[in-house]
Amino acid sequence: MKIEIEGEIETIIYCNEMNSYTVARLITEDDVITIVGFLPFVNIGDTIVVTRRVCYT
Repeated sequence: MKIEIEGEIETIIYCNEMNSYTVARLITEDDVITIVGFLPFVNIGDTIVVTRRVCYT
C-alpha cells in the first residue's frame, strides 16, 4: 500500500549539502508533520507530495 501526502515546506530543520538528506516540517491540510529523506532542491514554501510505502508483515 502507498500513502501520498501533499503539503508545504514550513521549515528545514537539517540539510546535508553533500547528499541532500533533509529533515523538514511539512504543513498538510490536517496537520504539521516531520519528513525525512533525500530531498534535493527543496526550499521553504515549496509545495510537495511525499510518498511512503507501507508494508504489513
